[in-house]
Amino acid sequence: MYDDILRRVYKAASSINSMVKSITSARQRTRAQTAAFLLGTRPDLPSVGASEITRMRAVRHFYERMTQTPSLEELTVQQPCQVQLNKIEFRIPLHTLDRNQSTTYVDRSHSESDCRIDILDSIKATMDVSKTYQHLGWRLSTARRLDPPHRLLTSHDLDSAFKAARTEQGSGRKTKQVFIEILNTARKEKQIRQQAGTSPAGEYKKELATVTSKLRCSDHQLGEDTFCWVDASHPDAPHYPLCTRDLQEWAKYLYETGVPDFVTLPRTPHFNEVRKTRKERTPLSLQRVSTEIISPVIHNHIHLSPTTDEMTSGNSGMLARERGEARMALQPLKRTFALYMESDEESDDDEPPQHIEDVLGTVHSHYPAMNFPQYVEKLMDHGIFYLPTAAHFSVGFYEDKVGMSEGSAYTFQSCVSKFHMKAELAKERRKAKGKKKARAHDGDENEENTPVSNGSQSSI
Repeated sequence: MYDDILRRVYKAASSINSMVKSITSARQRTRAQTAAFLLGTRPDLPSVGASEITRMRAVRHFYERMTQTPSLEELTVQQPCQVQLNKIEFRIPLHTLDRNQSTTYVDRSHSESDCRIDILDSIKATMDVSKTYQHLGWRLSTARRLDPPHRLLTSHDLDSAFKAARTEQGSGRKTKQVFIEILNTARKEKQIRQQAGTSPAGEYKKELATVTSKLRCSDHQLGEDTFCWVDASHPDAPHYPLCTRDLQEWAKYLYETGVPDFVTLPRTPHFNEVRKTRKERTPLSLQRVSTEIISPVIHNHIHLSPTTDEMTSGNSGMLARERGEARMALQPLKRTFALYMESDEESDDDEPPQHIEDVLGTVHSHYPAMNFPQYVEKLMDHGIFYLPTAAHFSVGFYEDKVGMSEGSAYTFQSCVSKFHMKAELAKERRKAKGKKKARAHDGDENEENTPVSNGSQSSI
């Protein structure tokens, strides 16, 4: 029985070997021979060439790499390349709360895969503000300067910033270099006013009251408080206008030194600049309404009937004269005289345009922190000497050519436009008033000089 089993196995092995040899493909034949060796029907493995061995090793290496996890060294080499593609540059300002220092910028790169809280903390730490600071905004570098910034407070705001930057980079044919600019939306002036040293309600409130009482100029007061410093060193004693900031600086100087000297300007950097740039008040700006009574020009129009014929005539002439006098007494004139005053309001050309120095002084008195008198020379270099010329230019001109900041240019342009509009309206009112007076005067003369009709004379 055992021999019978061996015989059957040998017969099956022979049939398998014959089937393997009949395979035409070398690769399939090698695989079949290998399977026959594993089943025990073939005494040895098939002979494999060098090329086949190389191919098998490559396949085995491929499958081994798929089953293995990447090592720490491979992760460290590949990670910077992937992260570098996702980073976006953030431009962060410095010294945004310090008015005495100019704003500078530093660049920081952050990836979309970074933690949003870490990015916000890094930005606030760079700007030297607290982690609870809420006055931050962002704007793309490709946006216009006049566009309002977006809020930067939560992680969703950062997501919007990354999304907007990616969209802007992909727009157009070429990839753009776009960075996110961080802004401090709180104004420096608001931070400065919170300090007691620069506020009228601070420690030198008493000194400020003393300064305002000493420097108030009664000679040049035009319905409101006007403050002047009189330079007694000159024989003419010119008056120089003082704004609110000048009074505060003088009060601060009085508080620190205790020197109640109101004759000479304090020796401080602020008043040193005032000595160089401040101009004395012009006669036009100091023109006051006269308190003397001006004698008006009076025109008396008296209608007298002709007396030559009445004197040569007899009793009939005397009767006619008496009747004429009675009629004149019964019918008085509507206007016995025309009264008007010749003033400068009836003329269009005797009101000269306001000089640019006076315009800057007026704007500076309303906005002293912007220091508008510093631009007087630059404006004159561009041929801007009077108010109508200044009102002609736009905000962009004052930014690019004169060198004003965005806020100063907008404030100055709106102020000069308002002043110019008021001047034009006043001129139109003067014209209309003069025409109305002329029509009333001509009408009165025509009415008073109308002769008596023939019918009325015959009845007399």
